[in-house]
Amino acid sequence: MIVTTGLAPCLETLHHAAKLTERFGLTITKRGDLSLNELRRRSGDDEVLVVSALGARLEVPGKKPFFFHPNTSAFRIKRLVRGDTDTMLAACQIQPGDRVLDATLGLGADAIVFAHATGVEGQVVGIESERVLAILVEDGFQHWSSDDRALEEAMRRIEVQCGNHLDVLKGLPDGSFDVVYFDPMFEMTVHSSTGIAGIREYANAEMLREEAISEALRVAKKRVVVKEGKTGRLYERFGFTPFRSRGQQVVYSYKEIGGGE
Repeated sequence: MIVTTGLAPCLETLHHAAKLTERFGLTITKRGDLSLNELRRRSGDDEVLVVSALGARLEVPGKKPFFFHPNTSAFRIKRLVRGDTDTMLAACQIQPGDRVLDATLGLGADAIVFAHATGVEGQVVGIESERVLAILVEDGFQHWSSDDRALEEAMRRIEVQCGNHLDVLKGLPDGSFDVVYFDPMFEMTVHSSTGIAGIREYANAEMLREEAISEALRVAKKRVVVKEGKTGRLYERFGFTPFRSRGQQVVYSYKEIGGGE
């Protein structure tokens, strides 16, 4: 993958591109007046990350451009600001100041909602195994501009780690997070949704492993939560307690640390 800018970039865009390449060890290529196809021909790389005043987007021949978007987190935060509840937050029993590890970051919508709910005293860390997603989502968290101040502030507070969640969990101390959260449903959603078809090949389709759950139970102080489709049975496999809400298309299940419910 190479990084370049749009045509005639401003200084802010050049700075943005330079920071992105430094953060992820990528190569920046001066755009000049070259087309993306010419850049690909010269570099021998089909994947071009284009940084413009609108943000970063991935351009690959024959595929739709992919760029970060906060998706469902935008209206979920608006509802929370109005005083409504959020099923995910209720299932996780999130409180202001909590430390949350989102072990399957994906497109980041759940992490944004966590960051809003935990507030400035809390901490949200998202783990994403697929490098392309980690790059674009972290960049989006830091650069997406919104008129919704609560949404923008929540995004800015999230820390992204690129890696396998099992490896990351193994390296964490006991009880270092209040809640550890898994959304293995993300991969199924990617492979069935036309709205995010452009990133299907980047999603990690690996099944959630018992070893990861075991490590999560060691790392969490309060509870471990798994999200799955309404027909899912992971909660039975792992011995979790379902947290059901009538009319929901997803099921959250949890295990309290210490074995309580």
